[in-house]
Amino acid sequence: MLNAETPRLKFALYGAHDDLGSALLVELLSRQHEAVALLDDLNSIAARPGLRTKPGDPFDAVSVSESVAGMDAVVCLFQTPRLPGADTVTGESPQRDFYQAVEALLLGLERAKVERLLLVADFPAIERQPEVEAALQRLVSHPMRWTLVDAPSAGNQLTIEALAEAAGKGDANPYRELQRIAAGIVDELENPQHIHQRIHFSG
Repeated sequence: MLNAETPRLKFALYGAHDDLGSALLVELLSRQHEAVALLDDLNSIAARPGLRTKPGDPFDAVSVSESVAGMDAVVCLFQTPRLPGADTVTGESPQRDFYQAVEALLLGLERAKVERLLLVADFPAIERQPEVEAALQRLVSHPMRWTLVDAPSAGNQLTIEALAEAAGKGDANPYRELQRIAAGIVDELENPQHIHQRIHFSG
């Protein structure tokens, strides 16, 4: 919950259908921030107080700039199978387009005057791919206030409702570790401690 000293912030999320994406939405809403899920299908997530949906393609700079205008920060869960702009025929995670996504996000956020970006992926699994190496080098030389977050892909089975209900079960919560990672990411959004760094969350 917010206290009197914590501002209400606006965060945009690519990858809301991922289990970690659902956990992030639960965490953001529980702290009374405004969350904007950027989706292909605006009806795929039910509206609720504090949560909006907008169209957004993280592989297109113009789309990014239009989708994230007015946000305090953007989070991209790169490896969710339902990331907007993924291959609609195969449904595969678009790892081959990581450089394209990074370039579009950097250009789009800059145009929209959004200064904070968190990129979440299983970087130990993909970082040796040439396009990922090139994208990481692109980030190093860019002034954007970015943070890389190592987190394993969590699947796309859990709903916001299931995670919100589980959060009240304490030690009996089967998704406690997932929600711990989400809380850590939101902590970094609220109080940035790792600008131009990479942080790790184990699964």
